[in-house]
Amino acid sequence: MLVVIELIVVLGCIYWGLKMGGLGVGLAGGLGLAILTLGFGLEPSAPAVDVILIIMAVVTAASTMQAAGGMDWLVHHAGNLMRRNPRYICFLAPMITWLMTIMAGTGYTVFSTLPVISEVAKEIGVRPSRPLSAAVVASQVAISGSPISAAMAAMISIMEPIGVSFLEIMAVCLPASFLAAMVAAFIASRQGCELKDDPIYLERLQQEQKEKQAEKTLSLNFDPRAKYSVFLFLLATVAIVVYAAFPVLRPAFEDGSMMSTRDIIIVSMFAVACLMVPFCKINPDAIIRTSTFRSGMSSVAVILGIVTMGSTMVNAHLPEIKEFAGTLLQSYPMLLSVVLFGTCTLLLSQGATTPLIIPLALSLQVPHWAILASFVAVTGVFVLPTYPTSLAAIEFDSTGTTRMGKNIFDHPFLLPGLVGVVVATLFGFIIAPMVV
Repeated sequence: MLVVIELIVVLGCIYWGLKMGGLGVGLAGGLGLAILTLGFGLEPSAPAVDVILIIMAVVTAASTMQAAGGMDWLVHHAGNLMRRNPRYICFLAPMITWLMTIMAGTGYTVFSTLPVISEVAKEIGVRPSRPLSAAVVASQVAISGSPISAAMAAMISIMEPIGVSFLEIMAVCLPASFLAAMVAAFIASRQGCELKDDPIYLERLQQEQKEKQAEKTLSLNFDPRAKYSVFLFLLATVAIVVYAAFPVLRPAFEDGSMMSTRDIIIVSMFAVACLMVPFCKINPDAIIRTSTFRSGMSSVAVILGIVTMGSTMVNAHLPEIKEFAGTLLQSYPMLLSVVLFGTCTLLLSQGATTPLIIPLALSLQVPHWAILASFVAVTGVFVLPTYPTSLAAIEFDSTGTTRMGKNIFDHPFLLPGLVGVVVATLFGFIIAPMVV
């Protein structure tokens, strides 16, 4: 009976946090943690310190790049690329957002590209909901393949100490995330009627409700130094991948240990953020005012609250969980993908789901290759159309073709995302045993 009450507390705090949104999710997790520990006497779980430190370092560097105008510079060239190849916008748009998320480690980079995608699609007569939904889903699934995302930071910090190398993780997760994005793009490109036949668009067209967000974006005058921030950030990302993939290059210490991937990410990101300030002539105060900094640091509170609360309850009842689910997951390891997907749908955070579920899977003796194969399924944020990037796509579509619909699940993100994740998970279960 006590377990049921504890579960109600956890789910109730998650629900309340989601209703508040943003930082409220982490605050509600903190309240739940207080009830579980001070109220029920459970031993608090150790916070995911490694994950939090990596997120803070990456967010600082990405925010510095945004303050330097690097994000706007990327969006400008992405818009030009789509305009030069309008026939392929349903695939170019998700490729661009996937790549930007892989580079930046956060799917929120898609915010700046959505107005461009919407307006370019409208100009060439393509239903905007197709490239918009594909682009949003691509930015979400890219989290499972980005070497510097919060979810991957957790994955690396958990899997490397048990002998699974960074190169093995990326060899499975990176192509799986790209495949998920492209399958989602294919499905999205065939959703809905043509733009000229959409009744809501025709009604808006008659009322002349047209916005020119794309033209505004393309007419910006960029500081030439903005591109330096992109090159510096890209250089740091490449350095992280090289050092992580080839341990022989890492600094070695007197006790025989080597510099960890966590420390390499932190050092590289802080160093490159510092270099951007003089090279791009940035006022450091401008960094903390960027949207990337605000959303990124909010995710730290979310992870600290929700993940610690969830892992506290899981650790308290680990023997019972092992008895109930251990044999099942060992016999059917693909069920781990369902657990990851469902938990992410509930928490609306890949970064929070990973440090909560992956240690549990290891304690239940799920094979290492099955964990890598299932990791692309840590992308359940598109199930409900309430995720920030999904809501933004709906708002930026001036034609009205990207909409929630009358029911909860009849929105354009669900089917492409679901099919993409399923296909990519199957791919993962084929390739992972060959890699690990």
